[in-house]
Amino acid sequence: MPEDVKEDIEVEFEEVEVETEASKSDEIKEKAEKFREDFRTKAEARTEANKEKLDETLNKSKDVAGKVGENLSKTIDDTIIAMKALQKNFDTRYQGYKDTVATGNISIDLAENKDFYYLQAYLAGIEKEDISIEATNNSVTIKACFENIMKNIESSEEDPATLIVSGIKVGEADRTVTLTEDIVKEEITAKHNNGTLFVTIPKRIVPKTKIDIE
Repeated sequence: MPEDVKEDIEVEFEEVEVETEASKSDEIKEKAEKFREDFRTKAEARTEANKEKLDETLNKSKDVAGKVGENLSKTIDDTIIAMKALQKNFDTRYQGYKDTVATGNISIDLAENKDFYYLQAYLAGIEKEDISIEATNNSVTIKACFENIMKNIESSEEDPATLIVSGIKVGEADRTVTLTEDIVKEEITAKHNNGTLFVTIPKRIVPKTKIDIE
């Protein structure tokens, strides 16, 4: 083969190779560009989906927080209302007990439960014959007669006893306890033991009547 023909063939072959390589390079670039475009599209779609899920989660969290806040606010309001009712009840009872009238030196304790009041009076040295109890529909009065040491000493004109120190009040004493609920005065019971008077006072239970609505 002539040298010049051979050289022409080699040049043409090289040009074909260059064109082939260029074509492959363009194809690779095109595929790479398409891959980048697809990846960007998918990434944007995924980002948008994640954003929507995040917004949905945030909205649910806000709803839950709002409901918790409402429930907490309602609980606080209910607690305040209950405390005010309790305070009002206490004030009413305290005012009633504060109005208790005391004359003399009768000390008492007062307790209650759902059905009864319990009254304990301290009457050291007083016999039960010298104690009386009176009751109205909502109060109890205890009366007693206090006497000093001279009552228990035998004395005569020839050998009279003389009081040296007097630290105990003598005479009539009474204590009235006003109650905040009506009582069944006919069923009050009392026990006297070792200078202590214990009184059990039944509360009057008012039955509730159901009203039919037409």
